[in-house]
Amino acid sequence: MKLPKNKHMRRILAAQLPADFADWLDYVAIISLFTYAWQVDPVYFAWFIVALTLPYVFIGPFSGALVDRLDIRMVMVLSNLGRAMTTFALAFAGQPEIMLALVAVRGVVDSFFSPAKQVAIQALSEREELMSTNGFSHIINQMSKVAGPAVGGALLLIISPQMVFVVNGAISLCALLILVTLPSNIREVKKLEDGEAKKSMFSEAAEGFKVVLAKPALWVTIGLGAMGFFAIFLHDTLIGPMTRELGFGENILGLSVAAVGAGGVAGALAIGSIKKQIHPYLIIGPSMMIVSLFTAGLGLIAINGWAIPSYAFVGAFFTVGVIGAGTFVPLRTVLQLETPPDKMGRVTAVNETASIVAMLGAPFIGATLASIFELGVPFIAGGILAFVIGAIALILIKFVKFTDPQTADDSADLPNAEESV
Repeated sequence: MKLPKNKHMRRILAAQLPADFADWLDYVAIISLFTYAWQVDPVYFAWFIVALTLPYVFIGPFSGALVDRLDIRMVMVLSNLGRAMTTFALAFAGQPEIMLALVAVRGVVDSFFSPAKQVAIQALSEREELMSTNGFSHIINQMSKVAGPAVGGALLLIISPQMVFVVNGAISLCALLILVTLPSNIREVKKLEDGEAKKSMFSEAAEGFKVVLAKPALWVTIGLGAMGFFAIFLHDTLIGPMTRELGFGENILGLSVAAVGAGGVAGALAIGSIKKQIHPYLIIGPSMMIVSLFTAGLGLIAINGWAIPSYAFVGAFFTVGVIGAGTFVPLRTVLQLETPPDKMGRVTAVNETASIVAMLGAPFIGATLASIFELGVPFIAGGILAFVIGAIALILIKFVKFTDPQTADDSADLPNAEESV
């Protein structure tokens, strides 16, 4: 598994290090505040996910359309500046409702960064190295899961969660300093024809949906990903309460999140090192099915009141991270292979919108199941659903075809794609 040839792509991955680390440090601080300091009701965890993701539904399609027109460096720089400012603002949130409002504002800003990063990966990476580039991106994200909770846990021992946000805002600015060194022509800004100039933003946003619906490889993959997120978020927001239910403290909560990250690094290394071109669903399907067994198993442990050692609990999360990489890395690679370069921002926004719409109700359903029955029930329900989705992915192997990066038409590549040191 080799780093991307393009020096600017490597710089973007370097900027992702502090950016993703800041996201996970925030996540741990907010969950700790909700779980241990404010001891909020389970429904607040559901509202946290809504605040985190709902902006992508309303803003995402339009931000994706703008990303396809604007200079990518400018978008990434300004969005990281906005992320830093909203992170600083979190330090002054004295109650859950204010915290949720600020998280939503940051989601609006972040809805521009994600499509811009995907455009940059598609533009600057060779087609045959897309899987490894996405693997490195996933590794960075998962490493942040390790370092973020670890550093966050250590900081929470000596400073308040509010001060953690101040530290985190400074870290976010580091990503901005790296991104300002990028050239302004990462990708040719789209030059509009006379007819195109008259299109409204609604029409531009709709283009992403048209591209997705025209290709089974796109809409089927996006649909599977959306269903997978629904299954995950039936229980994901209840990890904090589950940790407490099993008798573990904040340190084990942080270690569990870190273990998922460490496992994700190992899994992404393995996926990114695959040289042979295989059907993406041959990776996605089994990954979802295996992860589902661990999820349902955790639910059964909670329902039956079985005692488990902390190392087994953390080890299970590590395994989930390893296997879970088999879902996220191939999905992003499919989107980049199958999407026309001038539509990448909009298709990325469609993918995020579909996933968020599918999972918006999941935290509330999970919280309701936990309130009516037991805390372990959402975990069992999510595990069963994930197993079914994985089985469907395996069945669809015979019906959904994908572009082979080795034989793809190089004429679709963008001017900067082959720049290297």
